[in-house]
Amino acid sequence: MSADETRRVVTSYLADHGNEWLAEQVEFVEPGAAEPHRGRQRVSEWLARFYGGAFGEAHAEGRSLVVDDGRAACEFVFSGVHTGSLCGEQPTGRQVSVPMAAVYDVDGGEIVSARIYYDAGRLRDELNSSALRT
Repeated sequence: MSADETRRVVTSYLADHGNEWLAEQVEFVEPGAAEPHRGRQRVSEWLARFYGGAFGEAHAEGRSLVVDDGRAACEFVFSGVHTGSLCGEQPTGRQVSVPMAAVYDVDGGEIVSARIYYDAGRLRDELNSSALRT
């Protein structure tokens, strides 16, 4: 797959996290999960829990994107308001902002795997912070 096609798939996916860009057997790996999220349906459900379920007003602000044939890496800052449970905790109403990175593998016009990296401890600390941020 060309770098141009890889860029098109990944930037389209990042624009709305639409599941049409995910392969049926996609695999997402993220910190803290006991096992990877596997399959388009399960990955879509996990993303919906993150973007909108656990965090209202959630968005990812892209910082950089590096693309090669079949692989793309991006850095972004995830922000949102903690309005629901991510891992069983009570919603705090706090604004969070956490740097993240992801590496996507693309084949046949679809994302076949992704590795998401972020400091889960920092996210937990932001959720538990005694100072409410605005």
